Amino acid sequence: MSSKLGLMILILNLLLIVLPLPLHAAEKFYNYYENGLEYMKLGDWHRAITEFQSAVSLEFEDAARKRTYGTRFIKYYPHREMGIAYYKLNQLEQAGSELRLSLAYKKSKKAQTYLEQLSGSKTVDYSLKKEEIKKAEVEKKEIEKKIEPVPVIKTPKLPPGALTYDPGKVTQVGSRLAIAVMPFTPNTNAQEYQQTVTDKMITQLVNLNRFRVIERGAMEAVMKEQKFSLSGLVNEDSAIELGKIVGADVIVMGNLSIESGFSRVSARVIDIETSENIVAKEASTHRSEIKHIEKLVEDVAVMIYNDLPLVEGSIISLEDELIYLDIGSDVGIKKGTKCVIYKEGKEIIHPGTKQVLGKKVSKLGELIVVQVQRKMATARLVSMDGKMEVGDKVVVK
Repeated sequence: MSSKLGLMILILNLLLIVLPLPLHAAEKFYNYYENGLEYMKLGDWHRAITEFQSAVSLEFEDAARKRTYGTRFIKYYPHREMGIAYYKLNQLEQAGSELRLSLAYKKSKKAQTYLEQLSGSKTVDYSLKKEEIKKAEVEKKEIEKKIEPVPVIKTPKLPPGALTYDPGKVTQVGSRLAIAVMPFTPNTNAQEYQQTVTDKMITQLVNLNRFRVIERGAMEAVMKEQKFSLSGLVNEDSAIELGKIVGADVIVMGNLSIESGFSRVSARVIDIETSENIVAKEASTHRSEIKHIEKLVEDVAVMIYNDLPLVEGSIISLEDELIYLDIGSDVGIKKGTKCVIYKEGKEIIHPGTKQVLGKKVSKLGELIVVQVQRKMATARLVSMDGKMEVGDKVVVK
């Protein structure tokens, strides 16, 4: 009997080694960090920054030796690599901030070299004088007084391209909402623009820094392996299935129509868990040139961004399998909204300036909203990583 049990355990262990895990199951800080390094090799700076931001939301400090699991250690420099990515994008202020933070935690020749290039000087002073620190603290408090709290102010009329919130001002725990853009469906007159419009939507969503956009190469690889065709993706069920395989939370399905000089771009955001449309937007113009069509795509992407605001709240009640939140439709929560549950820990102190940079967080799980009222929402658990209780925080994914 014991030999049979031993054999069964051996078989199960072999299966665990051989069978691949789902893409969305990899939510450890080192997975995000390694993904970021891969995007750096490809020169995809925006996606690299997104991955490093996900990593530092779980493990903040740069370190020459960071334990991942068991006896495995890695060199971990997310702030340094983020600084380099910002430098490559010519976002110099953000680059300097991340590079100085990296050096404050752990000096490295690589970070120092880039900071020297940034400053144009061979000698860089990484410390701040007491007077400068006090001045910075006063300025920070004055700025905070002027900053409107998240959730965002909803305005009924927005000029095209206007953004209603800043993702950088909202707590991040793990990755943001993973979104996969399916090939747009064109009518007869628009077939030549299908790839251009699809690529433009992907690029715009990446540049908005709100979503974790699934890489086009990963999508194409899975489509080829699973024998999905472009025509097959017109079918919503097939598109949702593909979204699940690549680890997306939601998919974008779009249409492009050109008729007699009139162009329309429309897109739906579909939740892969419930198969429900959570956003539907469109834009049109009496022009048919590609530059005007691309502008429509940009506008629709911004509409999607604005309709999926990042909002923070708390758990106010736990009953049976339902979780009650203190955020509702008045701040943009809707049925199908996905949130991350987390517990706040001790403050993260800058090693040089001693300023509070934030708080350490522990991810407890994810939930999806199933019912919405004006000032509260009801949700159900999607995954659980730790024990939750009333008062724990939630943030829209």
